[in-house]
Amino acid sequence: MSRYNFDSRITRLAVLALCWMIVLPAAFSAGKKKKSLLAPGSGGVPRAVPLVEHQPAPGKGPNLIFIMVDNLNDWCRPLGGHLQARTPNLDRLAKSGMTFTNAHCAYAQSNASRTALLSGINPWKNGVWSNEQDWRHSVQLIGHPVLPEYLRARGWFTAASGKIFHASSGGPEGRLTGWQGGRRGFELDHAWNERLPGPGVQIPDLPVHTGQNMNGLGIWHWDWGVIEKDDEEMDDAKVASWAGDFLQRRFDRPFFLAVGFNHPHSPWYAPRKYFEMFPIDQIKPPLVQADDLNDVPEMGKAYLKSGDLHKQIADHKLWKQAVQAYLANIAFADAMIGRVLDALERSPHMEKTVVVLTSDRGCYLGQKKRWHDGGLWEEATRVPLIVCVPGVTQPGTTSAQPVSLVDLYPTLVELAGLTKPEHLDGESLVSLLRDPAAKRDRPAVTAMGGDDHASYAVRNERWRYIRYHNGSQELYDHSNDPHEWKNLLHGEDKAADLVGIISELMTSVPKEWRGAHRSIEEVSTEHSADDSMSWSFFAGDRFAGKTSPDINGRSFAIEAEFEYNPEVDRDATVISQGGPELGWAVHLVDGRPAFTVNYDGLRATLKTDQSLAAGHIILRGLFGADGTLGVNATGIQNGARGYAPMEGGFPRQLEQGISIGESFGPLKSSLFPDSSPFDGIISHVRFTLLPQ
Repeated sequence: MSRYNFDSRITRLAVLALCWMIVLPAAFSAGKKKKSLLAPGSGGVPRAVPLVEHQPAPGKGPNLIFIMVDNLNDWCRPLGGHLQARTPNLDRLAKSGMTFTNAHCAYAQSNASRTALLSGINPWKNGVWSNEQDWRHSVQLIGHPVLPEYLRARGWFTAASGKIFHASSGGPEGRLTGWQGGRRGFELDHAWNERLPGPGVQIPDLPVHTGQNMNGLGIWHWDWGVIEKDDEEMDDAKVASWAGDFLQRRFDRPFFLAVGFNHPHSPWYAPRKYFEMFPIDQIKPPLVQADDLNDVPEMGKAYLKSGDLHKQIADHKLWKQAVQAYLANIAFADAMIGRVLDALERSPHMEKTVVVLTSDRGCYLGQKKRWHDGGLWEEATRVPLIVCVPGVTQPGTTSAQPVSLVDLYPTLVELAGLTKPEHLDGESLVSLLRDPAAKRDRPAVTAMGGDDHASYAVRNERWRYIRYHNGSQELYDHSNDPHEWKNLLHGEDKAADLVGIISELMTSVPKEWRGAHRSIEEVSTEHSADDSMSWSFFAGDRFAGKTSPDINGRSFAIEAEFEYNPEVDRDATVISQGGPELGWAVHLVDGRPAFTVNYDGLRATLKTDQSLAAGHIILRGLFGADGTLGVNATGIQNGARGYAPMEGGFPRQLEQGISIGESFGPLKSSLFPDSSPFDGIISHVRFTLLPQ
C-alpha cells in the first residue's frame, strides 16, 4: 500500500463517503419481509413440487428402508472383493434377498453420485459433477422431486439418520458448514418429517475430528488409525441407534427411512477392536500388476500429475496399514448395519418392509496406483447393492445383470405402488427381483468430469468400455480379465472383431452434457439512460468470464437479499467474480459482511465491525473505479469503508466469471478455509455497472 500517498487516500475516502450516501443509504431497517416461493433449505432454488404443509392422505404400500454406506467397494463377502473382509451382517442381508453383483454408480464421487441416485436423473442431464457444487442450485433439477420429496408428498412418513445427500466431516473443526458442505452438506430440509442429528444436519459430530495425522502423511483428510473410543461414541453408532429406535415405533402410514453411514469414508478412524480383527502381519494388499498403466491413455493417468499418493504410501511402507484401516472401517460399518437389521427384526414392521442397501461409489486401495475414488475403472464404479422385498425376492439370489444406482428411484416407486415420474432416467429392477434369471440389454453408464470435459464408462455383463473426452479409449473383457489389466484398444494389434462390440457400447455414451446453470441470455437485465446496466441473478448462477459483466475500469454496486442463518451461513459467499490473482467477492466472515478484492498478488478484505443477526438481510456493496470499497447490511450500524489495492478499477475483463452463492473462487482456501456455499434462501442478487 506504500505506493499510495496520503492525499490520494483522502481523495479516495471523500469520494467513497459521497458514494456511500447515494448507493448505500444508512436506513438499513429490516423492512417488510418479502414472501418467497423458495423452499426452506433449498439453497435458493424455486421448487415446483408443493411443500407438505398439511397432512397428506396416508399412503398405501410397504415401508421402505434405504441404507447408504459411504465409499464401500466390493470388499464384502457377498461380492468377494477381498477375502479378508468381515461383513457378517451384509452376508445375512444378502441371504434374505437379492444381491446385484454388477451394480454401478452414475458418477464415481459422492455428490454427483448421490444427486443422481436421489433425483433419478443422470449427471449428464442434471449437470452436477463437483463435490463443491450445490445440487439444489441446478436448473436441470428445478421442478423434479427427489425420492424422499416424492414419497412424502404421497403420504409416506419420511425420516433420515446420517449422511444421505452429500456432506463432509466438517474438517479439523468438525464444522457444520465449510469444505464440501460440512456436516450439514447439501441437505434438503423439507424432504423429511424427522431426521438425526436434527433439522438441517446430516452427520453427527465425530468423536475424533480429521487431521490427526496418525499415518504421518500430513494429509488432514486422508488419514487412518486407531481411536480409543467405544462404539457408542462413534457418529455412525448414533445414526444406527436413532434408526433402531425409530423402527420400534408404530405409524399410521408407511414410512421411508434413510440411514446413511459415514464409514468407511476417510479418515479411517475406528475403535481398536476393529483394527485388531486384522493383524497387520496377515494383511494382503490387493493384487496389482506392475505395468498396469502402460496401456492406459494419458488422459486416464492424469491423476498422477496432481501428486502421486501411491508413491508416498509405498515409500512410507504404509500399504498394508492402509488396507488394514479400510478393512477395520468396513467391519465397523457392518456392525452398525447389524444394529439396524436387529432393530428391524425386533420391530412390528419386519413382514412389510423393503430393505435396500448400497454405497455411493467404490474405492481404490492402490489398484492402478490410485487411492480413494474417481476414475472410470471397476474399483471406483462397482458398488454393493442388496435388495430384500418380502414376497418378491427369493432368499440368497444374485443377478449379474448391469444395473445403475439411478435405477433405485423407479424401483422403489414401483414397489410402493406409485406412478413413475416422467423425469426418471433409470429403469425399475422389479422384473429382475422377481426372476433372478431375467436379462436386460441396458448397460450401466458412469461419468467423470463434466461439461466439455466429461468422460464415460459403459459396463455391460461382459465388457467395460471407457471413452475419454479427448477421444482416447479403453476396453476390458471381464470374462477373461476381471482386474482390467489388459486394455484391448492399446497398440497396433487391436483385434478387428472388437469393432462391432465397440460400436454397440458407444451407442450408450451420452451425446451431450446439460449444464446446471442458466445461460447469461436467460438473466433479467435492465438498461438505464445514464449508461448503467443491471443484472438480476439467482443462487447457483455461474457464468464464464467472457459472458459475465465486463468490469474493466468500471464502478459497480451489489444488492443482495437473503435469509441469514448464522449456524450455516456465517462464512458463506454471496457473489464473486474472477480468481485469487484478479477478482472480488462479497461474502461473510464469521457473520460479518465483507468485500474482498485481489489484484496481482495484493489483497484487501473490508469487513464490518458487527456481525449479522439471524433473519431477513439486505446487503449492499460498492466498488468504485478509483479503488473505493464499501459494504453494509441490515442491522449494521456503521458500514465498512476503505479502498482496494489498485486505482482505475480492474485493468481487464476477468478470466473467471461471476458465480452466485458458491464458495472459493477469489477466496483462497488457505486464507478463508471455512468459506462455504450460501445455504439459505437468496431472494435476489442485483449487480449494477454504474455510469462511467
